[in-house]
Amino acid sequence: MEQQLAAVVSAANNLAGVVTGKIDEIDEAIANARLAYDSQLLDLKRKLPRLAVTKNFNLYPKADATLIDGWGIHGEVACTKLRSITTESQATGRPQADVDFMLKVQADIREQFPTFDIRASEYWRTVVNVWQMKWAASGVSPWLAFPYTVDTALSNGTRAVPLNSYITLGAFVRVLEGSVTGAWSVGAEKGKWRWCSTVVAPTELFGAYYHLHPMRTSSSGVIEVMLAGACTGVVTNPGDWGTMLALS
Repeated sequence: MEQQLAAVVSAANNLAGVVTGKIDEIDEAIANARLAYDSQLLDLKRKLPRLAVTKNFNLYPKADATLIDGWGIHGEVACTKLRSITTESQATGRPQADVDFMLKVQADIREQFPTFDIRASEYWRTVVNVWQMKWAASGVSPWLAFPYTVDTALSNGTRAVPLNSYITLGAFVRVLEGSVTGAWSVGAEKGKWRWCSTVVAPTELFGAYYHLHPMRTSSSGVIEVMLAGACTGVVTNPGDWGTMLALS
């Protein structure tokens, strides 16, 4: 009887081992399938068209040079254009100070994306403007600034983007003082240039829209920003940002 019980126990232990092994194999197969699914889904999202849905990614100033053209700026926020980096390469005239500035941006961003290349010495398609936004008060509605939608004239003046498509909000941002959150400032970090971004999925809410403004979360602050706005599709790498094609 003892020998028979021992054999039963041994068989049960062997069966438990087999079951455990199969469970591990099933778990591994499910994990691998999930990775493959996520990879295919990301690949599909990357193939979605990327068209600007907001004005003035490059932050060109208004005619009087006091504000950013095509943007709404809160009355408590003072804007100053810090520099305009030309389309020329370094060999054909881009100043060394601008090259050094872009290399600093690149070094900070590489802490997030090690292979990021800002092409500091190369030709660019358009001018890139860098702005400072500064505030010393925070009112009841402490929004910061937002780009108008490209179809403002057709959207009854709302100047907001519709939420019926995948949209990527993004910008290169450096927080010097204070803090901001949301919209094109997601991922901002004090003292460092960061490529800030967030992806908004379709809402299935008929007629829904969004003003693309970060919120000021400190009573005073200073940030620097360039190449800010939103485009259709899903962008997950700053190397794919830059000026976006916009259909007029």
